[in-house]
Amino acid sequence: MTEITDKNFEEISQSALIMEYFQSNPNRDIPHAEFVAWALNEFQKRTGRVFADPDRGIRKLHQDGFLVKVKKGVYRYDPSLVSKKNLEDFTPAIKLAIFARDGYKL
Repeated sequence: MTEITDKNFEEISQSALIMEYFQSNPNRDIPHAEFVAWALNEFQKRTGRVFADPDRGIRKLHQDGFLVKVKKGVYRYDPSLVSKKNLEDFTPAIKLAIFARDGYKL
């Protein structure tokens, strides 16, 4: 069995990888195919796993306001349009109250 070390395994989320790519290419219109080819290869190289669904990740970041959809299949990261997002909608206390209300079911 091969031991996994920091050298050969870097844990990174799929959305973090998407943002890394777009942030390293600010204000550039990036075709979907160009990004997907890079993401599939880079995620495999870094984690040893397959990038599940890059399309979903891009759509989610666009919907959350982190990416601009220039036209079908072309996205751009524009730092001047992206404000700091608070991704934590509820405090831990509110989350606990919601889970208790719902019988701890999702």
